[in-house]
Amino acid sequence: MFRCPHCDKPGIKPLRKVILSPGLLAGCTVCGEFSSVRYPSWLIAMLPGSVLMLAALFVESETWEWGLNISGFLLMIVLPLLFTPLHKENG
Repeated sequence: MFRCPHCDKPGIKPLRKVILSPGLLAGCTVCGEFSSVRYPSWLIAMLPGSVLMLAALFVESETWEWGLNISGFLLMIVLPLLFTPLHKENG
């Protein structure tokens, strides 16, 4: 569980943070307040995975194409999950 910026207790589920984007809110299971991520940090976290998936369009080897797509997809999950901070939102 990730720490809620409102109550500072573990209340945001990992699966919820994985699908969190600047337009979506995550509710804390402890205090019920809402949190979200900001566009700049979210975009920076999504950029490496996006670049790998874009590069996959230009390789000729099917093995490299699959490898780049899978690596990009995993980065698009892991980087925002681990490195994008949660911010307080008014629900």
